[in-house]
Amino acid sequence: MTDKKQYKAAYDFIRILATLLVVWGHSTYLTITTNFGGIDYPVPQNVSEVYRQTFFSAWFYMSAWVYRFHIPLFFMLAGSVFAINPVNKFKDLVIKKTHRLLIPFFLTGLFFMIPLKTWGGFFDSNRFFEIVRAFLTGHESGHLWFLSSLFWCFIVFFLLKTCLKKDFLVFLSALLLYLFYTDLPEGFFDFGFSMQYLVFFVIGFLFDKAYSFFQEHTKLNFFLFPFLLLLNILDTQRHFLPAIGFMLAGCLLFYNIAFCLTALFERFAQTSVLKKIAKQTFNIYLFHDPLMIVILYFCMQAELLSTKAGCWTYFFCRTIGVVLLSVLIGIFIEKGSFYVKSFINHRRSKSKCEKA
Repeated sequence: MTDKKQYKAAYDFIRILATLLVVWGHSTYLTITTNFGGIDYPVPQNVSEVYRQTFFSAWFYMSAWVYRFHIPLFFMLAGSVFAINPVNKFKDLVIKKTHRLLIPFFLTGLFFMIPLKTWGGFFDSNRFFEIVRAFLTGHESGHLWFLSSLFWCFIVFFLLKTCLKKDFLVFLSALLLYLFYTDLPEGFFDFGFSMQYLVFFVIGFLFDKAYSFFQEHTKLNFFLFPFLLLLNILDTQRHFLPAIGFMLAGCLLFYNIAFCLTALFERFAQTSVLKKIAKQTFNIYLFHDPLMIVILYFCMQAELLSTKAGCWTYFFCRTIGVVLLSVLIGIFIEKGSFYVKSFINHRRSKSKCEKA
């Protein structure tokens, strides 16, 4: 396998794992409130005993654990990927990331997130236009905040890298922004809030320089795994690491897992299947959270938690079901966009032929 393929394979594994962690982290909440809406579902009094037993307890515990670092993992991955596919001109970066991040942000928010969250009872339909206005001004972005925050991280990192040149100075600047991000002006679309994640973006970017070392020392990856896992378990119990420490510990664990998977499934990593699966992770991220709201609404309406079978159905719907629905919606939109573009191009070609 060439270095280029191994880079893609390892980062695709991380992308898949990170996306599944986000879904897992969001799969257990019953209460979320914002300035413009929210939900607050109590566990029903007639809840089935299975909901309190080992499997579901583990599900809740794992959800709380991955919630500690799943977002920093995405920022770290973005930095690593940017290191192998950098953009040299600021204008090109802004155009590329606007197309990749901001356009999906606005389209998904306006035509999917807000309508579905209104349907699921998260938003008050009487405040619909107020919520749309809040979204367009950056005050109610829901789960899509990650896209605007990542956009800011790309912009600020590029400027720091261009001005400071040395990686150490860039990292130090990002660390200072992490420590003092609450003192920064929020600006448009939570600029100040976004800067707490820039340090993970920088760490991911710098990690790429060590990639070949871990690639060549496969046994070391398997040796490190139990120690990184133990570190995460102990901190979950004792909480001895600072916030940036336990977030980084979780990120490094799943980077390590990705390297191990790349070594274990080397032949699979050489195929296009992994890349196709990783491509769908963006759709899962875009669509999963509004689907969660709707699914949760109907599950509570149907009182699924009152029976054993209902509890398992509830679990499936909020995990695998959300993933499958998100992928199907993404494929449907991609196919629809392809046919629309083909139709437009055909009409244009036909018009040019008629004029000729």
